[in-house]
Amino acid sequence: MFDFLFSVGILGIIVLFAILYRERYKRLIQHIDKFKGPKKIPILGNVLQLGFTPDAYLKNVMKWYKQFDYKNFYVWIGPIPFILLVESKFVEHVLSSNTLTYKEDPYYLMYPWLGRGLLTSNGHQWLLRRKLITPSFHFKILKEFLQVMNETSGRFIELLSREAAGSKDQLLDIQNLVPRLTIDVICETAMGTKVNSVEGQPSEIVEAIGVLCNIIPERVLSCLKRIEWFFMCTPMYWQQKKALATLRKNFAKIIEDRRRLLETFPPISNDTEEDEFTSKRPKMAFLDNLLTADVEGKPLSFEDIFEEVSTFMFEGHDTTATAIIFGIYCLAWTPRVQKLAYDEQKLIFGEDSNRHPTYDELQNMPYLDLVIKETLRIFPSVPFIFRTAPNDTHLLDKFLPKGTAMVIPIFGLGHNPHNFDEPTEFRPERFANTDRTKVNVFDSVPFSAGARNCIGQKFALLELKVILSKVLRRFQLLPAPLAKQNIADILNPDYEPGKQEVKMYVSITLKSLTGVPVRLVERK
Repeated sequence: MFDFLFSVGILGIIVLFAILYRERYKRLIQHIDKFKGPKKIPILGNVLQLGFTPDAYLKNVMKWYKQFDYKNFYVWIGPIPFILLVESKFVEHVLSSNTLTYKEDPYYLMYPWLGRGLLTSNGHQWLLRRKLITPSFHFKILKEFLQVMNETSGRFIELLSREAAGSKDQLLDIQNLVPRLTIDVICETAMGTKVNSVEGQPSEIVEAIGVLCNIIPERVLSCLKRIEWFFMCTPMYWQQKKALATLRKNFAKIIEDRRRLLETFPPISNDTEEDEFTSKRPKMAFLDNLLTADVEGKPLSFEDIFEEVSTFMFEGHDTTATAIIFGIYCLAWTPRVQKLAYDEQKLIFGEDSNRHPTYDELQNMPYLDLVIKETLRIFPSVPFIFRTAPNDTHLLDKFLPKGTAMVIPIFGLGHNPHNFDEPTEFRPERFANTDRTKVNVFDSVPFSAGARNCIGQKFALLELKVILSKVLRRFQLLPAPLAKQNIADILNPDYEPGKQEVKMYVSITLKSLTGVPVRLVERK
């Protein structure tokens, strides 16, 4: 009798959930269908139209931008709708809001990797972590980081010189090389640990992060791989497990080594005057703040520290690498812009191709600033960011039910012809427009904006300027010899890349399946 009643009870619960979900689903459709969007298939939504390869996902989303005239539209991944906010006024509304800061879908798929660190956490925990980490990027600390950036980039320039000299036509895949620079910089500045990837072998940390960056979007765009038990039956699960084990091993060593060093030389305040003894102490690094933190009367646990280290090793290395890669690529394909950027460098450094820039000199490179802004407009490091409506929400004149996922397609925003004239042209001068009435800062938001903007933005820009300054002074940048593709072709979803051409695809960060080949010719 008990078994019978138990079975009936379970069946009743299942039926109740089915009814409740059906009502919620009907409500979702009622409101989401007020947006435009591609025709959906029952149950599957738009999954089949998205395609089955990473480059197809991006191509089809780009086609929808054009189809819907760069206005907001929906995409259904199975029974889950995503609203893509391509109109700047809606982006401004979301990113300026103090209530629309909640992240859930698809960030929960990153929990096995990043846990509830700064990127993926919400509410009180996010506020605590943000407050804790912000001092790590104070401008005084950034000025100290510059020494590491200069020394590491100097070694990297020599690596590029050797690689170009040893390659046919001085052709290099910079997508394969630049991460060796950025992993060294983030490890030494933020973690206080040298890995010497530039002078040694490519870091296994870089490879593991690359694996995880490819798995997450695959799960986002798959109805079945989102289901944990199904995902655990796929080869991707075991790839993820291996990559996470690699990161845990490496990061645990970095954390423990730094902890032992701090016990030998306790860190000091940034305001303390330096003497013979304190000069031998380790510089305050991001990891030091975590190891010495007191949050609500308690130190951070190993898992807390591991989450933040994982987050910043990814964000501080991979996103910056992507920006550097496409900065070099854009300069190679636009000789007019390259000449103006090089001329600016000559005014500062003369014929000296190797001198390290000072902090003040980096602040006085206005044209290079414009080049970086234009690079990030066309090729933002993170092509999509997400928010989840925590409650029923009015988004200007649109109503979104609780739980609706909002997508800010940064990759599409910067290409919107309603925001930018001739958006496929690489024209840095467009950001020199002094008529602020014609400029909306939310037309291009490569570092996001508002409360949850990128905390490491100034760090990334400093590193970008250091390396681009040195690359411009040392090399003339040229397209790959067999490439016919220009930047407009990359942004044309109907263009089929040929040999030595870029084939964009969706990762957490922007990447090319075929690498990013350019020629580097030493300046005389």
